[in-house]
Amino acid sequence: MKESVLVIGSGYRHFREYALRGLAEAFPLVMIGPSPLDWQLPYLADHRRADVHDEAALFAAAEELAAGRRIAGVVTWEESLLTPVAELAARLGVPAMPVESARACRDKARQRDRFRAAGVPSARFALVGSAAEAVGAAEDIGYPVVLKPRGRAASVGVTIVRSEDELRRAFAAVRDSESPSIDDGLVLVEEFLTGPEIAVDSWVLDGRVVPFSIAAKRTDYPPYFEEVAHVVGRVLDPGTEARVREVVIAANLALGTDRTITHTELMLTPDGPKVVEVNGRLGGDLIPHLAELAAPGLSIGRVLGTVATGRVPEPIAEPDRLVGIRFLYPEADLTFDDIEAPAALVGEPWVHEVRRVSDPGTELRLPPRQFLGRAGYVIATGADVAEIDARLLKLAEATAVRGEPLSA
Repeated sequence: MKESVLVIGSGYRHFREYALRGLAEAFPLVMIGPSPLDWQLPYLADHRRADVHDEAALFAAAEELAAGRRIAGVVTWEESLLTPVAELAARLGVPAMPVESARACRDKARQRDRFRAAGVPSARFALVGSAAEAVGAAEDIGYPVVLKPRGRAASVGVTIVRSEDELRRAFAAVRDSESPSIDDGLVLVEEFLTGPEIAVDSWVLDGRVVPFSIAAKRTDYPPYFEEVAHVVGRVLDPGTEARVREVVIAANLALGTDRTITHTELMLTPDGPKVVEVNGRLGGDLIPHLAELAAPGLSIGRVLGTVATGRVPEPIAEPDRLVGIRFLYPEADLTFDDIEAPAALVGEPWVHEVRRVSDPGTELRLPPRQFLGRAGYVIATGADVAEIDARLLKLAEATAVRGEPLSA
């Protein structure tokens, strides 16, 4: 009986097709998704439609797909599905991410507890249920502090506050931005870590953690931490990279992640690398695709499927170039129409791609009214990080985001 990989959810085509394509090139795939599938179909041997957040519906669909075939691995790259997918794999008897590890990846407070117990360098923190408790925690930690929902990805709702007044004004909004999977009303108050922020993708299998991609992150729209750009490749000096790898490995071991690719975010503080969080799935924002562009022969989907089915991947080549992405935002809230980039600039050899990702008619708003309200993105190459940052900014500033302004 031929082995298949079961994929739960697919994500947005512009941001995840590269992973599904690579996975399908290496393994027969079956998928369960919440809506009718279209662009995914060429990559699939079979599929079912089900509410992936309904345990009974998800398991029934999985049983149908498992009939007559051997499911050798179960994967997802959707943040909200980490725990349901781990629970599903356990019910199917397929080795995958342990359920408790998935829960820890979905709850930043659990992560902090495990990091503290294992001695993994991370931020000081407190878990609070009210603005008054948050004020007390902030006074103990010292301003500025970061208010953070525990179950959201992509820095959604994460807010820096520098005083008690700012904290009291921000608390309710941060609490209300929490993921539906966490409903206890508790919010993280964390030490504000300073330094460059990076992200590391690693494959993990049976207690082995192998970092293979490092990205430098750029954020904007303070006091929020909207992720607006990333540069992937050899972005660190060898000594710093070695220390980062040690911390990433320790963080993943503390959480017990397994049979997946994880995305670990860190701050390079004056005291050394400290973990911001570990995500138990592929990095978002096309970071893994940039890793493919930077490293010869790398297929993220193949690596993911290999570890999901309990095999050690082939050695991954070191990146031989730097690649960056910057997202396009409107100057003000609008009903989106299209993006328009100068043809002469787009034709430059260092421009890899300019793409629209929102459909015409979509309402796009800036933080905090909306997070990740992106019109499109630009991808560029360069000789070093500074050159890529400059090129991305030049390209983004020259690309107009067209639309009809929204009233306040």
